[in-house]
Amino acid sequence: MTYTPEHQQRCTIIRGKSQTEMEDLLPMYASMVNKLCPCTSAEFDQRGNRLLSKFLYGNDSYNELSDAKKKTVRNHLTEVAGKLLALYYRTTDDLVLETDLCKLLREKNDFPLFFKSLCLNFQFTNGATKIQEVQERISLGIDIKPYCYVVALLYYAQQHNELLTKQEVGYYVLNNLDVLQGSIPEQVVFDRIMEDRKNKVRRNKLSGSYDWQHIKEQFNMLELSNIVITNNEHVWLNKDEGPAIGLFLKHRKPGFDVSLYDLNSNDGKKCFYSDWGKYYGTVNNELLQLETSFGQSSIVIADKGSLNAEHGAVGLTTVELGDKGEALVFRLECERVRNYKERLVNKVLLLGKTKGLGYDISSIEADENPTKPEFARYIEVKSTTRITEPSFDDDKWTDSIDLTSKEWVAAEQYGDYYSVYRVYFTKKRTIIVRIQNPYKKFEERQIEVFPTIFQMNFGGKVIEKRYDKENA
Repeated sequence: MTYTPEHQQRCTIIRGKSQTEMEDLLPMYASMVNKLCPCTSAEFDQRGNRLLSKFLYGNDSYNELSDAKKKTVRNHLTEVAGKLLALYYRTTDDLVLETDLCKLLREKNDFPLFFKSLCLNFQFTNGATKIQEVQERISLGIDIKPYCYVVALLYYAQQHNELLTKQEVGYYVLNNLDVLQGSIPEQVVFDRIMEDRKNKVRRNKLSGSYDWQHIKEQFNMLELSNIVITNNEHVWLNKDEGPAIGLFLKHRKPGFDVSLYDLNSNDGKKCFYSDWGKYYGTVNNELLQLETSFGQSSIVIADKGSLNAEHGAVGLTTVELGDKGEALVFRLECERVRNYKERLVNKVLLLGKTKGLGYDISSIEADENPTKPEFARYIEVKSTTRITEPSFDDDKWTDSIDLTSKEWVAAEQYGDYYSVYRVYFTKKRTIIVRIQNPYKKFEERQIEVFPTIFQMNFGGKVIEKRYDKENA
């Protein structure tokens, strides 16, 4: 097939937020979906609208909002949390279910892994657009995994020691019909870019929100997955993500077959959208075996400035992320206590592997409590990996963590001597924040706490029926 760069075709994706906003909102979205699902579509919409109305505007009455604010709430709930981020999907019998990807995010707290999965599954044509757009893209023969293609092109350029611009990738690939139809090898595109450079041929630049925004959104997704790095002009592969790049090169063929569905019938359309939502929210098993590395970074403790780089996340991986966070806080506590009085450093104990305590580290107050320096301090460590730094100064910024019943009981029992240390491993640096006495803050309504697990213990007297089946 002939490759013609001028065959331009605008193939959009759902418009998200900025990179920082996307990561700041992700825990809230996931917590909301986990809290609401499973439920009916009607229940999900009603309760989701109410929760988001309260979060965004401080008013839990969705119906009292202006039309513009209602539209914003619906965009967060359906477009961003659902269609773009694949945190939930709707079944053909009008139930809303949490996706495997949402469960993975809550379990591992690894944001780059989450975005890797999205980028690896994403394709054109997909079920994230209106049926008219779906049918138009089918008629045009659009069938490609755009992120995988971009990775393949950048990899080929890297083999030839060339750096591509974002404009080139946007114009020659992401906005080109021939490429979007899935029949043009990346070598052909690369050669044409080099030929046009040599001949000083300038293609029309993509600019403005209409032409450029959907291209920018796709670069954002790849950056949030830690697969590529960009500056104002260029885009290139992240050398620390070799195994993940290998997966993108391996799984280039679209995995969701749109041709299986009768899009002219209501049942066919409903099945198509439901199956796409479930597929998009699945997790590739090979992806789970990979590690995310940020290389060397400094550490920042809230209100205390930076520490030496040797305490940073050097070669940090998401394997045993919790253990690494605990080890990091343990070292910092040892240093803090040692600086106060070296003979007391043996009172800092790493206890994360001891079950049932409700905390990971036992330390002492030291210099941070002059009247009771040798009183015990109980520390629970919660770690997460993300690309950007959290927007702590934004009034609407929020985060979500899961505490076990043991941890919450310990929080109540130890009061001011119990703290949650939240560790954010980000691309540029590691940030640690301390939340002291979360139980008191809950009582003062500064934080929200919801029970998520109910343990049911029962004896034989409550059993109404028993079914036995002989083994074959």
